[in-house]
Amino acid sequence: MRILIKRDRLKDALASVIGVVDRKQTMPILGHVLLEESDKLLKFTATNLEVQISSITKVIEMDPFENIAVSGRKFYEIIRSLDSKEVELKSTKGMLVIKTNNSSYKISTLPGNDFPLFDASDTSETFKIKQEKLLSLFNKTHFSMAQQDVRFYLNGLLLETEPNKIKAIATDGHRLAASETSIEKKQINKTASIVPRKAILELIRLLDKKEEVRSEIGLNSIRFMFNDLSFITKLIDGKFPDYNRVIPTNTEINIQLNSHALKPSLQRVSILANEKFKGIRLETTGNSLDLSSVNPEQEEANETIPLQEKVKKIVVGFNVSYLIDA
Repeated sequence: MRILIKRDRLKDALASVIGVVDRKQTMPILGHVLLEESDKLLKFTATNLEVQISSITKVIEMDPFENIAVSGRKFYEIIRSLDSKEVELKSTKGMLVIKTNNSSYKISTLPGNDFPLFDASDTSETFKIKQEKLLSLFNKTHFSMAQQDVRFYLNGLLLETEPNKIKAIATDGHRLAASETSIEKKQINKTASIVPRKAILELIRLLDKKEEVRSEIGLNSIRFMFNDLSFITKLIDGKFPDYNRVIPTNTEINIQLNSHALKPSLQRVSILANEKFKGIRLETTGNSLDLSSVNPEQEEANETIPLQEKVKKIVVGFNVSYLIDA
């Protein structure tokens, strides 16, 4: 095996897949990245058995070779720290040799046949969406996903499709975030897929607002294809709560606020909030909204935000962290 490749291309391809390389290494092979030849392109694949990411990149020269798996973190850190424009990769006697004009590294490899690949072959629905719209959808909802909750179906984000529309919903049992956006596909069946938390966070990291995303929804997995990437994740098998029951259809009081003014005020008031409960008080008085917090040391914080119109008096308490996240 001999591959000559630009260092920047190699670094970018590895950076795309490194997020799912298993740090804990419950299986040694999960700490590795698979190298394959694919139609005269170099293909990298990493997985944690739940999410699988593949990235392809162009090379300057490449000889045919058998698949190998190399330690993902070591490989990435070496390539990232190099200052050479081109890198040569050679495989010999169970080792990968990384060479530049003035440096050489050897790292051990494993047979590529041992790498645990899975494929999304049960596609039932497909749609395309701009990366910017999908990223916005995730950013508006992902913070409400549960983390290591015994109700496993909450440890992810619900994606629902229907004609010309896609929705994202997340809840941890204390708060709920829902958002929707349009897609240009009228002939699509209604689907509901719970995408794992790790997959959503990786997608947020990888989406960059350039090309369109092609999505393929299956019974047990969902695939996103964009920017020379193939992103496959298994779905959470469970029933998501009926979120429509907790979203009020009619509201008595509606207040419009500038988020650029509200968020800094919340952050300042939160400094003196109770460290355990993070509770703050919101009170409307005429044409203003008063924010206040107090802690066991009897320290206080108060801020006033002007409102565009007079509203009915209300007094309510919230966990300030939830408001800042939203």
